[in-house]
Parts: sequence; structure tokens; C-alpha cells
Amino acid sequence: MLRLFVPSSQATGPRIRITGAELRHLRTLRLAPGAQLIVFDERGNEHDARVEQLGARAAEVAVLATRRSVRESALELTLAPALLKGTKMDLVIEKATELGVRRIAPVASRHAIATAGRTDRWQRIAVAAAKQSGRTQVPTVEAPRSLAELVRQPWPGLRLLAWEAERDRSLTTLPARASDVVVVVGPEGGLAAEEVEDACAHGFVTIRLAPRILRAETAALAAVTLCQHRWGDLSSADGVG
Repeated sequence: MLRLFVPSSQATGPRIRITGAELRHLRTLRLAPGAQLIVFDERGNEHDARVEQLGARAAEVAVLATRRSVRESALELTLAPALLKGTKMDLVIEKATELGVRRIAPVASRHAIATAGRTDRWQRIAVAAAKQSGRTQVPTVEAPRSLAELVRQPWPGLRLLAWEAERDRSLTTLPARASDVVVVVGPEGGLAAEEVEDACAHGFVTIRLAPRILRAETAALAAVTLCQHRWGDLSSADGVG
């Protein structure tokens, strides 16, 4: 069934007003009044809804039932990937959303090829991935900032930095329980030694992801998967945060 993301601010009682990109989606599918769909918002609410009116500038749907489905990981996971060019960054945003991250905080580092990005485009990719994967929340995609700025933020919980030179410390050597994790993943050219030292001076610990060298986009998604398996919901434990 069609799923649309509509902010809670567009709901008034048992009615929801749909505009913008989601309205265009409705019109492209040529849904007529009476058609049923699912609408979810940033608060984790999921509504069974029926199209009541479909106009050129807005559509209105009636809420038939509301629930709070349990599909979100208990782990508050932030992925901080180094900026990548073009479709590689798109891939990281899309798949990280499917894997359940709560926040994506792109960083500019010394050896990163890309130096900027379109946050609005990345946020649209995250919305589309959340709709496709059945999530009830859409991760926030932040504007890029320098790695030096990111490591100085007051991050709660574990602060991790995936580093190819780390040989000993893996996720299994870290605490068995964690509710908040931020993980930094560097670019294709790796992180400079000074960048790693600076991050460690601000509470980050280096970790190894694999015995092989991974491409930057692969490393970012591997880091998310390993964190969700260790502390989130990609395991038989259904989350241990």
C-alpha cells in the first residue's frame, strides 16, 4: 500500500492535508477519492487514511485509524560519513536510512574529494527510503560541516571512528550495552593522522571494521550494520540498548 510522509503540523483532528512532493506523488499515481493509503509523521504515528479530496494544490485525507508501530531501533545511531561524490553519497544516505540510523551528519575531511553537498536532495532520499522500508521515522540529514567541528560536539554515549590503521579494537571489545552511538567514517583517501588524533582528544575511539580495506561507501554501511547488530535491532536480541 502507498505510504506517504506528512509532518504532524499538517494534521487537524481526523484530517490530514497533503501538499508538495507527496501531493505530486498522489497525482502521479492518479489516486481518486476513496483510495486508501498510509500516512506517517515525524512523531512515529502511522495512520490508515482515505483520500477525501484531491486538488491541484492540496489533497485531504481522512484518518481511519492511528497506531505507533514498533519498527524503529532502540539505538540512537548517528552516522557521520565523509563527503563522497555524486551517487556514492546518495547510496549511503538511502541504505543508512533503511538500516535504521536516526541522524546523518556528513563531514568534510582533509582527503575527501567532495567538499559540499545538497542537503535538501539527501533529505528527500531519506524520506523516500523511509517510505519504502516501512520506517515510522525519517532520519535527519544535516548540512555538511568540518570533522574538527563535529568531534567537538557534546555527543552522548559512544563516540567511534572507523580507522583502517586500527588493528585491535573492534565493536566486540566495547561495552555490551549502548543507547547512543555516533560513528565517523572517513573518505576514500582515509583520515589524516592529525584528524584521528584530534578526534581521540575529544573522546572518540578508533575501531576496525574488517581485515580488508573497504571503499568509503562500503565502510559507512558496514559501520551502521555492525552497530545495529551489536546494540540495535539487527540481531535476535531485538535491541539491547
